[in-house]
Amino acid sequence: MAQPGKAPARDSDQLDQQRTEGSERGATPAPKRRAVLRLPWRSLAAVGLTLLALLLLFVAGWWSYRLALSWLGPFAPLAAALFGALALAIIGPALLIHYRAPLRAVIVRGATWLWNTIQATGVLQRFAMRYPRAARFLAARVAWGSATGLGLTIGLVALVVIGQFFLDLLFDVITDSRVAGTDRRILHLVETLRTPELDQVMYTLTYLGSVRVVLTLAVVAAIVAVLAGRYTDVVLLFLALAASELFVLATKALVARPRPPFEDARIVQTGFSFPSGHAALAAFYGTLAYLLIRTLRPEALKVFVGSVAALLVVAIGVSRVYLGVHYPTDVLAGWTLGVFWLVVIVVTEHVWAERTRFRLPRAPVRLPRAFTGVIACALTIVSVGYLAASYTDIPPPSPVTAQTTTVIAPEQLAVTVETRLPHYTEGLTGRFQEPVSLVFVGTRAQLEESFRAAGWTEAEPFGFNAVLGGVAAALGQRGDPAGPVTPSFLAEEPNTLAFNLPVGATFAQRHHVRIWSTAVQTSDGRPIWLATASFDQGFELARNTWLPTHQIAPEIDTERAFVVSSLQGAGDVTQSETIQLVPPELGYNFAGDPFFTDGQTELITLPTLL
Repeated sequence: MAQPGKAPARDSDQLDQQRTEGSERGATPAPKRRAVLRLPWRSLAAVGLTLLALLLLFVAGWWSYRLALSWLGPFAPLAAALFGALALAIIGPALLIHYRAPLRAVIVRGATWLWNTIQATGVLQRFAMRYPRAARFLAARVAWGSATGLGLTIGLVALVVIGQFFLDLLFDVITDSRVAGTDRRILHLVETLRTPELDQVMYTLTYLGSVRVVLTLAVVAAIVAVLAGRYTDVVLLFLALAASELFVLATKALVARPRPPFEDARIVQTGFSFPSGHAALAAFYGTLAYLLIRTLRPEALKVFVGSVAALLVVAIGVSRVYLGVHYPTDVLAGWTLGVFWLVVIVVTEHVWAERTRFRLPRAPVRLPRAFTGVIACALTIVSVGYLAASYTDIPPPSPVTAQTTTVIAPEQLAVTVETRLPHYTEGLTGRFQEPVSLVFVGTRAQLEESFRAAGWTEAEPFGFNAVLGGVAAALGQRGDPAGPVTPSFLAEEPNTLAFNLPVGATFAQRHHVRIWSTAVQTSDGRPIWLATASFDQGFELARNTWLPTHQIAPEIDTERAFVVSSLQGAGDVTQSETIQLVPPELGYNFAGDPFFTDGQTELITLPTLL
């Protein structure tokens, strides 16, 4: 009985026999069929669907970010970065663990198809004839299944990309580019979010990255690995810890970047700032998670271990910025170094396990797995008790260094504002926005009393609860006189005060003023304040999100005049003067709305409190 799988072969044999007989009779042989390049349609379809999903995620992320930007202003990049890091820490391990086999298959099929496609052009054959040794070397680099094949190539490419990113950060820090100014603005923003309760949480997280905690965990992991006969894991774990820490110390000594000013820090630490050694512990925690994942069997437990390690690394890095002991680029560079050395460890272990014949000796007596687990649990409980007993509450804040104050005569006010004080507000990246339109001379108490007498309300500090209250007021069409005002920057500092004057009974329209303190005061002890004024003329559908947001009126000169007349009407202006601070211009504010101004600034002296 004929077999279906053999029929094509017999047909081919008969065709070859007919061609031979025809040749022997002198007949023209039948033309040979051209080789048809078969494309891996399933793999290409999978890649296409993956790219489409990534595109949809990108569009959704962009839309969400633009919405956050319209509501949160300069806090939006911080929120987006934190949300992205948390999402990556939670979803990344699950994707890598659950879909590792399909992902590997797609990579292998894609590389094979690309290699066959290039071979079909004849370029590789010509290259192999001219450079045979180089051709064999390249072929070995894309071969799957060998220690030095495609896996090693992908690892080396990843190391190059990660290393280039770190070098870019290093160059920006050394050259003190715009990134340095953004660092300082972010630190000042984070200061506004600190609370005593959040201080304790962040101090606990940063404690998990201390030398005491890391060494304790390393010793416990090493003891358990030795009892399990996994000596290679001990070598890899301490190699990751030593390599990352040594490289961090060398880089700190090379760059010598000072830490943020002590007055901006919640705790005081010495040494250089770039990169963050706590953030570089991604190499240690990542290696520890990698070694645990290889020994665990339940997939859910593997995902849990990977996500906990990633979240821990992210939280420790965030705590360093919150506490004011590192700039954001320090933490980002530390994470980059940690991931770099983690990839080095994984690639090294892969090549070592496949190629070397050297094996570390096994334990003379293999303990039962259950007994090893009991010892591991006991050591973990003891180490946690020791670390908890060693933990102390967050120390009191460092003493604030007194700011150097410049004293001027009252008649020098206009010259000082024109020549020595900043003229423009800034965005988070340092881009100029509106010019300063108001200058106040008086104490903080005089400022607050003058605006209160004119009917204004001091805005709540910008925070999560304040933003939710403002959104609720907007949706409920009710007023919120103390609603938060989105922070803006002047000389890298967010505004110190803000005042609102609602129009009507809803949150849709309001006058608001942002005020910054300066290090200049008059000879009679009255500080100088810089300010900008704007008017929310209603809600609009943002062009980029099609969701409601405040629309800021472009006539900022009209708003400047309104603030002056409002204070004068309440009898809170003893002297005023108008100067030409900047040329007339058109521009865009932090919300993206256009504005135009004549460039004039009103100097206002407030009355003395009785």
